[in-house]
Amino acid sequence: MRKSVTIIAVISLTIFFAMPFIATGQEPIKLIGATMLPQEHVYFRVLEKFSEVLKENYDGPLEIELHHSADIGTEKDAFEYMMQGVSIDFSIVSPAWMATWDKSAPFMDAPFLFSSIEHWEKCLNAGVFDPIAENIKNKGVRFIGYGGGGVRNLILNKPVYKTEDLPSVEMRVQGSPLAQKVFSATGIQATPMDYMEVYNAIKTGVLDGLENEPAGMEQMKFYEVAPYYIMSRHAITIRLLCFSESRFQSFPPALQEAILKAGEVAGKFHRDTEFAEGDGILKRLVEEGKLNVIEFDNTEMRNRALPVVEEYAKEIGAEKILEAVKSLQ
Repeated sequence: MRKSVTIIAVISLTIFFAMPFIATGQEPIKLIGATMLPQEHVYFRVLEKFSEVLKENYDGPLEIELHHSADIGTEKDAFEYMMQGVSIDFSIVSPAWMATWDKSAPFMDAPFLFSSIEHWEKCLNAGVFDPIAENIKNKGVRFIGYGGGGVRNLILNKPVYKTEDLPSVEMRVQGSPLAQKVFSATGIQATPMDYMEVYNAIKTGVLDGLENEPAGMEQMKFYEVAPYYIMSRHAITIRLLCFSESRFQSFPPALQEAILKAGEVAGKFHRDTEFAEGDGILKRLVEEGKLNVIEFDNTEMRNRALPVVEEYAKEIGAEKILEAVKSLQ
């Protein structure tokens, strides 16, 4: 009899401690984050920051798996996966890659849209791009953090010193109609190409270069094939930390709240990090003899580009957004 009581007690205790999991059916929620860029790039560090803050702010069982170096695909692939609610739950995407689904998205970091980092910050804090965010959410992807902050310049395999030199340059641009129109207007031979193919295209002479910020140049080692960094200062990047809307809506409110909080923190981390590291990257590469930095007066380049940006705003119905951006200068 005493043995039976002991067995019953053990069973009861086992059931008692298992009850929370039985009652809630709490299997760990698994999230997958990915970037097409290398592990050392700021993008991956942002995904790590987001994961860290998310775990701090959510008490439930959570499993987060991170990928880098395009082992699940490019940014365009990631955006499509998030729209469909499969394969990838969160990723960092350039607005240019959203053009297929929303023509207004690439306008967020159009060339010469921002006059300075301070102007860029004002626009983000004022929510001038909220209408675009709402459109993209309706397509199935939610913006949970605004990153970027890198100042984009020309990275070429030959020196150029003035706008009149640009027609000799065949350069990779991002795959959006706006990018092609703007850079073509400056005189550059603008060629859309997958980002992961650019290094070899320059190396084999298919292209003369690309436009990018210091972080991207360093991590992809573009300076090896294009050692001239032309300070055109034509754009300040916005990069979106995105989350699949269908997946987001499937989660309990506590996890949704934690995702939004972690996204905001990770976005600020991205902005602060990319802006702070840019000048240091250039200085180090110059000191190591890997890069030649050339100052460039972008006045004429800007004069040629801005009418195209303004016309594009009219085409896509973004005049109010453009007006809001200008009002904050």
